Amino acid sequence: MLFVARVTDRGASYYLDDIGEELRRVAPEQAAEGGRWIGRGTDGLGLAGAVDGPAMRALLSACHPRTGRAITPIQRRTVAAFDLTFTAPKRVSLLLSLGDRALTDQVLRSHHEAVHAAVDHLERRAWAVRRGSGDERAPIATSGMVAARFTHCLSRAGDPHVHTHVVAANLAHGADGRWSALDSRGLFAHARAAGALYDAHLRAELTDRLGLSWSWGERRGWDVAGADPVLVAAFSNRSAEIRQELAARGTSSTRSRHVAWASTRDPKDREGTGADEAANWTRRASVAPRWRIDRVSPSPSVGQRVDEYRFQAAIEACPPSGVCRRDVVAAWSDAVARGSRVRAIEGASDHWVPGDKDAVGVAEPRHAPGTCVPAPHLIHALGPRPATADGQPVWQRAAAAIDRYRQRWGVERDTRLLGTDRDHLAGLPHRRLADHLEVSRTVREALVSLGGDARARLEHNGLALERR
Repeated sequence: MLFVARVTDRGASYYLDDIGEELRRVAPEQAAEGGRWIGRGTDGLGLAGAVDGPAMRALLSACHPRTGRAITPIQRRTVAAFDLTFTAPKRVSLLLSLGDRALTDQVLRSHHEAVHAAVDHLERRAWAVRRGSGDERAPIATSGMVAARFTHCLSRAGDPHVHTHVVAANLAHGADGRWSALDSRGLFAHARAAGALYDAHLRAELTDRLGLSWSWGERRGWDVAGADPVLVAAFSNRSAEIRQELAARGTSSTRSRHVAWASTRDPKDREGTGADEAANWTRRASVAPRWRIDRVSPSPSVGQRVDEYRFQAAIEACPPSGVCRRDVVAAWSDAVARGSRVRAIEGASDHWVPGDKDAVGVAEPRHAPGTCVPAPHLIHALGPRPATADGQPVWQRAAAAIDRYRQRWGVERDTRLLGTDRDHLAGLPHRRLADHLEVSRTVREALVSLGGDARARLEHNGLALERR
């Protein structure tokens, strides 16, 4: 999940006061990772490694972090930076309380990999500045994000809560060589896609590293399967506080939930040690059945298919004006259960929204939903699309062959391409029979190439040109 907020505190005290403190308490081996510079835009400013307070404060005032000179004439900006908070699913955070140091280390490494991959996506797709005037004013690309990364592992109620704040300065170096404020419209427009990409990348990392399996919840999205609800509740004190406040107010709207979150938000308690946290978690976990992580079977993140129903539902929820590439990326990310890497998802999505690779920020064009949602008869014949980019051309060629056949011969009823009904085949005109066999060969080769359940579909179910 990704939440974006505007930062007006130029002193950045919230982020700098406890750099690495929570990691020292929960995962000492990664304490140095608590505050790190991130983003390609830091390269030209001489920023690398651990975050230092004076440099960050200078950036939030639009000044050079080393010389202190103004980078842009916009020091009077209301928004100094944007806080991009990447939050791991609840059950992923629970692994911190249930596992040993090795497991904690794998969870945090997977989380950081996913954060960096999502930030890379934002730099390439969302990070833009505006140039021109009037109707000619348009977003252009930048050299990247200038940001600092701070990782926390605890909620204010002491629950395991893995999340990273990426504090991105409100300035960027445009492709024209000028520094200026960020065109934040692009950031907010792409936040949904970036959050979904973070989640999918994290699932892929943990699937490959730990062999975890995943389940979908209507309110929580994808999360690690198998945890007893009582165990989850034992480590959800913060959520319980918010629900109690909402019940007291007698409301459940989004705004009321935000008010309840703010009103129950206590100051951070930085006292205690890692041993104290471990003892606290052990006591709280004792009220519920133990989650046996070692019983989860490995499940490789390769060879999976898209959940076409989930994908279509996400696309149908888009504005009536059409879908952008970012909408397809977000829907694809949510439709691969075991997750996938960011670049793989982008590569697959590019096959369904061609021509949008160079558009940045809010400049992405919109398309009709039908361009990226296959017709039911194609899914019936070929099965769901493969999750990987290299499988898309194979699936698309077979789909195009089926549609050409349907259009050429006016197919209006169920007709099996690879059926064994000799009487039906014998009754076809010679030209149509030749076309039928050619399309059958194309589809057969595609299904064999795609493998997995597609091969079973070929062997046991045959192919249909139309949905029954």
